[in-house]
Amino acid sequence: MRQWKYAWLIMLCCLASTFSYAFTSYEINGQCRVDLHSISKVKTDSNLQLPQSGWEPVKMLPDRWDETWPNYSGGAWYKLEWTWQCRDDARLAEPIAFSLDYINAAGAVFLNGDMLWSDRHLQEPLSKSWNMPRFWVMPISGLENGSNEILIYVYGYAVQSAGIGKISFNNVMQADAAHQQIIWNTRTLFQINIILSGVLGIICLVIWLFRRSESSFGWFALSSLLWICFISYVLVAETAPFPNSLAASRANLCFFILYILCFCIYLLRFISVWKPKLERAMMLLTAGFILSIWTVSLSMMKPLFGTVFLFYCGVFLLMYLYLCWTAFRTRHAESIFLAVCMTAIVSFAVFDVYMVYADISNDIAPLSPYTSPLIMLFIVVILGARLNRNIKKIEQFNEELSTKVQQVSLDLSSSLNDKHRLALFNARLQERMKLSHDLHDGLGASIVRSMILVDQCEKNIPNQQFLSMLKLLRDDLRQIIDSGSASDDKIPESPILWVAPVRHRFSQLMDELDIHAAWRFAQRWEAEPSALQCLNLIRVLEESLTNVLKHSQATHVQVGMSFSGPHQLELVIQDNGVGFDVDCVKQNGMSIGMRSMKTRVERMGGQLNIRSAKGETVIQAIINLKSS
Repeated sequence: MRQWKYAWLIMLCCLASTFSYAFTSYEINGQCRVDLHSISKVKTDSNLQLPQSGWEPVKMLPDRWDETWPNYSGGAWYKLEWTWQCRDDARLAEPIAFSLDYINAAGAVFLNGDMLWSDRHLQEPLSKSWNMPRFWVMPISGLENGSNEILIYVYGYAVQSAGIGKISFNNVMQADAAHQQIIWNTRTLFQINIILSGVLGIICLVIWLFRRSESSFGWFALSSLLWICFISYVLVAETAPFPNSLAASRANLCFFILYILCFCIYLLRFISVWKPKLERAMMLLTAGFILSIWTVSLSMMKPLFGTVFLFYCGVFLLMYLYLCWTAFRTRHAESIFLAVCMTAIVSFAVFDVYMVYADISNDIAPLSPYTSPLIMLFIVVILGARLNRNIKKIEQFNEELSTKVQQVSLDLSSSLNDKHRLALFNARLQERMKLSHDLHDGLGASIVRSMILVDQCEKNIPNQQFLSMLKLLRDDLRQIIDSGSASDDKIPESPILWVAPVRHRFSQLMDELDIHAAWRFAQRWEAEPSALQCLNLIRVLEESLTNVLKHSQATHVQVGMSFSGPHQLELVIQDNGVGFDVDCVKQNGMSIGMRSMKTRVERMGGQLNIRSAKGETVIQAIINLKSS
């Protein structure tokens, strides 16, 4: 008896597994329902013919070929046999909606032999309906009172988990509401994710372009681009620009591993960690994986794709753990905040990977699309914190700069005051030196002349002559006092008129001393000097003639002025006196008169040349009137 019980239990389990969809009911409204009696499938070489044999029961949906038809790639038919009925023989008052979660990869749907819908491409390059939920409204006129049949043609690859998703029957209103919810979970969320990723990528790219030193933003921009390429595979319905669906699948996996690589480098750059050897090794390994992905055979695609996918998921997880350890070790606020955000992102990713491998219903929304808002929140907070920190630095810098400017202003004001005092002192000193030179050259020469006259006079000088000498000294003193405005004096019309007062004063002395004087001056100005130049040259001439009278013991004196060039004036005083040693005078220090002449000539940008020997002494003053 016990053996019979076990046998019956085994038979019941087999029947339950074989007819798992038998008498599955779907309520359409309060009175009518749909009873699904069986689901079966069969391999086919063409979508234009329906095999009569070889049908296999489908135990449960979603159905994937890699579980029942390992390594099969091609076409297949699914057949759904169902009936509808209403209580109390009521009439079916509304159409029935048939919903299908997905077809992987492309297919068509028929109701009682009539096509309801078909993908655009049922051969390579295949259309992609693996993430496109659909529902069809079956009109009452197209339904049979007895048994009805829905045929679903599918073309796909075992490596891509070909098959169909879950089905349901419902009324139009509820089917549409459920369809919109699934569309939101499987497509709209990903569209929002792509938009946010694009915005973040552009923002970070612009930041990196303006600040190349912030390499973390550049890597984030690149990872955002790769993420957009990867996640777009969820939304596109065709394989273009790739030649077929397998090439699109290979490219999508390449986008994924490149995204993981770039995002991990971004995380390292953000926490200011540089590991060039490790990064170079990962880049080389990634290049090897990409080469393998594009060259692997169809039979080896699935194990290779699964290995590569899990490997880079592990790399991402290790990077997350390293980030958490670094944040805990450094206690840096930005690193801690990044670790918190990455904890949520990793949790979402683990949940979605579990959903994919466990074939969880599309009624549960994936969490990966919510990673972009999290990252955007993180970027906004980080940029805001950095902006606030930079503003504080700028404000602190402005305060320090203001203090420095005030200090420098005080120092500059003090320096300017010192400079002004030095300038006043220097101006006073220059005025004193000028006054001393003028007193020596002007009044001193007059006094010397007067002394010579008194000394040469054999008898007492009459009062009238002595008074004339004093008036002459007074006039010379007035001329010295008024010499400060000499630059505004009127220039004599000719050189002869310019030298006439000096010639008159010294001629009387030279006649009394039996000195023959020859005066040779140009008739006109070839280049007109300034009043100050005229005054300085007069002082040089007076000092030279005074020295001749005092020291030379000369009997002949020649005074001449000529233009040696278009704008070059030359004044020469020459005598035949005893002369003097010019080098000795320069080494031991010139006399006040010699220094005065040299200073005056050099002040005008000219040159004073002195040449002396016994019997000939020449004093030559050359000035350039144009440059002066």
